[in-house]
Amino acid sequence: MTLAPLVLCLALLVQDSYAAGGMKFSYSGEHGPTHWGTMFQTCAGSRQSPINIETGNVKTEFWKPLNFRNYNTPPSIMRVKNNGHSAQVEMDGVAAPRVYDGGLKGEYIFAQFHFHWGSDNTLGSEHTIDGVRYPMELHLVHYKGSYGSLREAVKRRDGLAVLGVLLETSKTDNPALTPLTTALMNITEAGRVAEVAANYPLNAFLPNNLEKFYRYEGSLTTPTCNEVVTWTVFANAIPISESQLAEFRALHEDKEKYLINNYRPLQARGVRKIYARHRFIPRRVVSCTKS
Repeated sequence: MTLAPLVLCLALLVQDSYAAGGMKFSYSGEHGPTHWGTMFQTCAGSRQSPINIETGNVKTEFWKPLNFRNYNTPPSIMRVKNNGHSAQVEMDGVAAPRVYDGGLKGEYIFAQFHFHWGSDNTLGSEHTIDGVRYPMELHLVHYKGSYGSLREAVKRRDGLAVLGVLLETSKTDNPALTPLTTALMNITEAGRVAEVAANYPLNAFLPNNLEKFYRYEGSLTTPTCNEVVTWTVFANAIPISESQLAEFRALHEDKEKYLINNYRPLQARGVRKIYARHRFIPRRVVSCTKS
């Protein structure tokens, strides 16, 4: 299964600077997040994202671990686009990566991943954990395979599954991010696309510890903020160096403005429950056979 058509479809649906109806949105000014609820009715819903995850107020679940299929297979082509509000990575490959188990109700097919970051290390991530904000957050977007297409999945309450990976600063470069940040130098202007020289498999962008994560029902964090996302936010972060962060911060939203602080402010949790997955302990099978 080739990934390119899936990626193009997703870009049209949820990652264009112009949301449904051709209305422009941004992260500041008259089209910024404080106005999204007025501009797009769905952005004023009761299950919006991102949220602050309070670790002392979660319900523990002993789900099986998340299962990843084709996540260790490098793509044939990887490219990155500056779409004016994020750095979005698209991939072509023979088989689409998929994720299932881990409390997910079905199998979800990978479409693309993108980043959110701040102007300094105190800003950037969309989700916070106990009020702590990280300098960057990576979102791996998947759609539910049983719905047949991404276009159909975004109409359903459980249509999308997004894996949120937090990034923390490191003294050394993250090798998996180096080819990507090198490519960013060629796409500082919005609308530009560059091929990524080294094609790392998706599991290179996941934390080493996948055992613990947080889960809740929410929305896309860009207009039209469809409330169709099952969120998985990993408790452990992956590293990124200061020099690698600097390449993201050098991107431009337009000719006059740098692309920074491209994260949506925290939304009210409301009555929603947040779940924390801990290590699954299988039931012991006790033999009654006499010796």
